Amino acid sequence: MKKDKRQAALNRIATKKDILTCIVLGFVFLFLLGFGAVMVCIKEQVSPLGAILVTVAAMVLYGFGLWIWAFVRRQQNKAVLDYSITTLLDSTVGRVVEKMDIPVIACNEKGLMCWYNQAFEKLSRTGAKDRLEQGSILPETASDGYLKMMGRTFRGQSISVVSENHRYQFIILDDCTDFLQLQRDHHDEHTAVAYISVDSVDEMTQYIGGSVREALSEVDDTIKTWVAEHNGVIKSYDNDKYVVLLDTKNLEACVKDRFEILDKIRATRVGDGISITISLGISNVKGTLADREKHAQSALDLALQRGGDQVVYKKDDGIEFFGGRTKAVYKRSNVKARVISSQITSLICRASEVIIMGHKTPDYDSFASCVGLAKLAYANNKPFRIVLDKNDKNMAPCFALANKVPHLKEAFISAKEGLSMMKNDTLLILSDVNNLAISESPELAKKARNIVVVDHHIKKEELPDTVKLSYIEPTASSAAELVSELLEFGPALIQFVPEEAEILLSGILLDTKQFTRNTGTRTFAAAQYLRGQGANTGNVSEMFRSDVDELAKESQLLSSLTLFDSDIAIASANEDFGAAGRILASKVADKMLALKNVEASFTLIRHKAVINISGRSNGNINVQLILEEIGGGGHFDVAGAQIESNDMNYVIGLLKQSILKYKQNNK
Repeated sequence: MKKDKRQAALNRIATKKDILTCIVLGFVFLFLLGFGAVMVCIKEQVSPLGAILVTVAAMVLYGFGLWIWAFVRRQQNKAVLDYSITTLLDSTVGRVVEKMDIPVIACNEKGLMCWYNQAFEKLSRTGAKDRLEQGSILPETASDGYLKMMGRTFRGQSISVVSENHRYQFIILDDCTDFLQLQRDHHDEHTAVAYISVDSVDEMTQYIGGSVREALSEVDDTIKTWVAEHNGVIKSYDNDKYVVLLDTKNLEACVKDRFEILDKIRATRVGDGISITISLGISNVKGTLADREKHAQSALDLALQRGGDQVVYKKDDGIEFFGGRTKAVYKRSNVKARVISSQITSLICRASEVIIMGHKTPDYDSFASCVGLAKLAYANNKPFRIVLDKNDKNMAPCFALANKVPHLKEAFISAKEGLSMMKNDTLLILSDVNNLAISESPELAKKARNIVVVDHHIKKEELPDTVKLSYIEPTASSAAELVSELLEFGPALIQFVPEEAEILLSGILLDTKQFTRNTGTRTFAAAQYLRGQGANTGNVSEMFRSDVDELAKESQLLSSLTLFDSDIAIASANEDFGAAGRILASKVADKMLALKNVEASFTLIRHKAVINISGRSNGNINVQLILEEIGGGGHFDVAGAQIESNDMNYVIGLLKQSILKYKQNNK
């Protein structure tokens, strides 16, 4: 009996569909052959006996073809349905599986479907497309873990079985099609919240005049039309500010076209060709509608702190940025500086002591702003310390000046000493950095319970709850400029030691490249204030002079210059130039930017197992977005990155990919 079943399975060479197809084709073949034979007989005057013989010969040929087809199918069937699987099918378990209501299929080691139960056969007959037959190759499991076949989606549970030295996979299929469709519908209808703000309205109204209102009316129509096209709801809640509700399906369409509304608004110009821009903060996180509203407001704040003209999209798996094609517009005031200075002073007075810290691999601006904030603590009679590596040779000119200031001689400590001093009521002030992970001591920043951030770099992510106050102004030329304003407009009259003023001025000069970049009226006002406090510009200029060795290294770097994509200058050196290489890289990047037709420049220098990238732009390319893509950050036209790697070619490849991606997204 067992052998008969095996033999029957082996002889099942064709499906009903196969047999029906053969019969239909056979009749068509015979009809055409007979018709052709009759026509030949009439035209060539051949006897009927000859036509009959031709027809019989054709039938024999057709039958021989069928026999070959049957033999091939039998061999295929034998490969699919090996005798060994019938042992499983004859068992009690096999008979139970055969009659289960859940579809079950079996595949051999080659991935061919060699058996299926009644439930699967019934499913395949219910009008499903791409029906799978015995011997079919099973579709591969998709990346999301689902098996898609016959127009349905299944979650498969595989059970491996061995019979007579042959391994089979019995797959229990759970039809998830309807559930996944319901899940997609719920996802598409999920409500996202967005806040929209027209950038710098007050400033444009003040300096341009009445024509702004007409342009803003046009912007209002453009925004409302865009929302209507995406079936959203919009409500104006303040002058040139809106709250918008969108479902996820339409929001994803906006993401796909990279929020083209930014480009439409930017095309609206006022005055001498000044573009109007908008900022959007969008939240589509899980939770209540109130949660999404809160996150949307936070996203808008982040977009504005990053300079405006962009979208900050908060979702469950992180934050995504779009836009950022124009530079931030100056919009600080003396009033704001006075308010922030008062708030920082209040936090200083409530603390038991103050610890001040800049970013890793500090520069003159980081050093200067820390010294300026130390002056604020000193003026309020609070003990303070500055966390900084006293052995950093790049900062030697700054340390030389600081050692001439009595209250700064013993102020500098290591990160380890700072950790031992940290208490719950200690105030930590971060200067020239808003990312805790790249501060001088991330461990110290993580341990602090009360943090103040003063920075001029574009904020990349949300700050932790331990940050009690943040003063982030990307429109400022430098952190030293911001700190100088806080000291000038603070609640108490502060008198500098000349060396302190010179250190602060050096920070401004570094980040403005001697007042040639990122320089505004407030930059000169801060420099004027420091000059009045005793800063000697001649002494400061001495800090920026190069020696012969440094000039030789600059020439070596410039000799490696190559142009990428016709307008990007890239120079690199795999030689370890030491810690001083960071400053060297920035100088070389500045020099390359002066070349004809170069829109942006990047210099790559290795120090130990870290490759430092210094990026510069003439204002047409946002190097901050390019380097942010590979873990860096900075400003629109001045940015940097540090990548842990010894492979210079690999890092150059990452940089080039980021450049191409930026250009693709900002065509």
